[in-house]
Amino acid sequence: MTAKPKYRPKLPDFLSLCERNFAQLSPLLPAEHAVGERQLIGLDDTSYFRLEVLEVCPYTTVLRIVPLQQSDWPVPQPAFDVRLYHDARLAEVISCHGRRGLKAVYDYPNTEMLQPDEKRQVNRLLSDWLRLCRQQGFRAEPVLS
Repeated sequence: MTAKPKYRPKLPDFLSLCERNFAQLSPLLPAEHAVGERQLIGLDDTSYFRLEVLEVCPYTTVLRIVPLQQSDWPVPQPAFDVRLYHDARLAEVISCHGRRGLKAVYDYPNTEMLQPDEKRQVNRLLSDWLRLCRQQGFRAEPVLS
């Protein structure tokens, strides 16, 4: 029996995914990119997410996307922290469901049962969620504090 080859990330594929995420995330962003700015994203009458600007730097912005309430979905709704790289036009998930510091490759098996390509998978989850927003005809409204 031959051993399965170790997972090796494909950087061009990952960067392409991050570029698509940036393009799909851009219409959801608040008009102002100031810390504390919030946007309410409604997918339907029961599914709402809050997008909040956490950090603004000259070339990057960090956003948090969280569900406002748990719906009757059979799976947990996603919660992301996303770093936007404005100069490169990339959006990368830096935290998913509270798990920070995602590595490019994990040994498998591991004690946390993370997949070898966990970082790619959470960025793919963001891509799928953004596609769902577009397909559902999302409503994005500023949150007035």
